[in-house]
Amino acid sequence: MITVKEAVASAVEFARNMLDPPPQDLRLEEVELGKIGPNDVWLITLSRPADFTGLEFLRGRREYKVFTVRGDTGQVVSMKIRELANAQ
Repeated sequence: MITVKEAVASAVEFARNMLDPPPQDLRLEEVELGKIGPNDVWLITLSRPADFTGLEFLRGRREYKVFTVRGDTGQVVSMKIRELANAQ
């Protein structure tokens, strides 16, 4: 089983390589150990500044993404948008 630090590093690397534009201000928000079928996975939530060009009132908002990282290999197997319950 990979460590939580290895899982976070894998998620960060994946985000930097796959998101457009590449995020400059990634933040680690949450880490959770879970299972998909018989496999252990890490659920890593990262955030980056939301890109709302020209909308000053939205400045400071962040986008959240959840990365599922296999516990045995460290491979990112999914990336999902994280919806916040009471986001305004």
